[in-house]
Amino acid sequence: MTSPLEDIRVVVGIDFGTTFSGFAYAHKRSLVPEIELNTRWPGPGKEREKTNTVLLYDNSCKEVLKWGEQALIYGQKKNKKSIKESGSPQNPHVIERFKLHLDDKLSTDGKPRLAQNLNYKRAIIDYLKKMKEVIKNTLDKRWPDLKLTQVLFVLCVPAEWGPHTKAIMRDCAYQAELLNESIKSHLEFTTEPEAAALHCLSSIREHGLTDGDTFLVVDCGGGTVDLTMRTIQMGNELNEETERTGDLCGGTFVDQEFIKFIGRTVGFNALQNLKTYAYGDLQKLVIYFCDQIKHSFTGDPDEYETIGLDLEFRCPSLIKYITGATKTILEKSEWVIELDFKTLKKMFDIVIDKIIGEQFKRRVPYIASPQQPVAAIVKGAVAYGLDMSRVKRRVLKWTYGVAVKANFDIGNDPLELRTGDNKIWKFDLLAVRETNVSVNKEFCKEYKPLNPEQTMAEFNVYITTAYQPKYIDEDGMRLLGTLKITLSRWLSLGRDRPVEFGLTFGAMEIKATARNTLTNETYHTTFDLER
Repeated sequence: MTSPLEDIRVVVGIDFGTTFSGFAYAHKRSLVPEIELNTRWPGPGKEREKTNTVLLYDNSCKEVLKWGEQALIYGQKKNKKSIKESGSPQNPHVIERFKLHLDDKLSTDGKPRLAQNLNYKRAIIDYLKKMKEVIKNTLDKRWPDLKLTQVLFVLCVPAEWGPHTKAIMRDCAYQAELLNESIKSHLEFTTEPEAAALHCLSSIREHGLTDGDTFLVVDCGGGTVDLTMRTIQMGNELNEETERTGDLCGGTFVDQEFIKFIGRTVGFNALQNLKTYAYGDLQKLVIYFCDQIKHSFTGDPDEYETIGLDLEFRCPSLIKYITGATKTILEKSEWVIELDFKTLKKMFDIVIDKIIGEQFKRRVPYIASPQQPVAAIVKGAVAYGLDMSRVKRRVLKWTYGVAVKANFDIGNDPLELRTGDNKIWKFDLLAVRETNVSVNKEFCKEYKPLNPEQTMAEFNVYITTAYQPKYIDEDGMRLLGTLKITLSRWLSLGRDRPVEFGLTFGAMEIKATARNTLTNETYHTTFDLER
């Protein structure tokens, strides 16, 4: 009988981004698979590589009215229509940047606000449902006989985000019906910088890099900036050399700085009124800023000329909300706001100060960019799905271990951690953060029951960013998962019933294995890897 994975014909890579999302695809059984990028999205306008990660809900947030770029463009139109038909605004909700709710490092105040009766998981599910419609229509036109059960999805995740994010994204993909019970295994994950590295290999080799050479991938996305070091191996395979690093300093935060600048210039009350009553117009202004100003800004003052932002032309609906002295000043300038080099550079400082991209010019001999940088991640995701064996080694981002109960040492152990039976729960280390491991590398140890009559054993696996933790109650410690096994046989041997427990670091998940060394009974489970 053929397994579901053996019947895979097409790989679809999905880049679910903070501000923009897209997908690419390729037929796995072609002699030389050609990766095709989707450029057709709902709504008017020219073909584009991605669409906005935005949803427009009705007043009750029960129905998605528009999504993608249309959600920004039609948000204001829908509001005007509802006022005309009902006599009062129905307040459709424009939902943006909801992916940021997956990041534990971002404070609650730093995460975008959602409608009261909407949570971020529901928004992710609804957005993936809409993407699925476009994916299905695109694949149906390309390969009419293709079934969903013959498609492997590869979803990109930020390298910096925590271990729980893939479990959430897998559940959301399932509820969006990208997966079902028969094809639960048809979803793989790769990190955004890893996908970018796979896609950039051809460009890198053009600069003379060859087997054994190391290169740095700088992935500047909408929400995050990720950096990672990779070494080229024979056969265009890759090894990860250093622990990935990154932060919330992507392009969307530059957009937020632009909006703040507008608020300082026209008055924050005027800006708030624009958000409330003409949100679509504000978004058009941001789109203009991105397309015509942000994307062409190089950071070189000699290449920049001051730009005049004409509010009468770019955002006329804003003018009626501007009052007082601010209105007088802007009237004298004929409603033109000047964006000089210093003003614009300040908007980029949040990114530049963290990745210091300017310094690379003096320290790195080659700085290369792929022909389609916007499509690098999603095309790299497809490349990964076509041949996952190309990634040979990865660097652990967390320290892994299991909880073990030990005798309490009053001279060395914290008194507040002592249990009622004069024991203490400690962290028994299996694998240390920053260890460079080959795919399917196993780390294992042998354990014995806590008491002679024990009939079950429970292995609680913990992760932490600390290098040498001692206790499972330390700050930053997180339970990754639990594996239970039976010890009902050979009770006469008491505690002399060893169990071998190990963690295997596979493609993008961790497999936990426990083996009773006396009976050879083996138990398995999988945990989502931190990547």
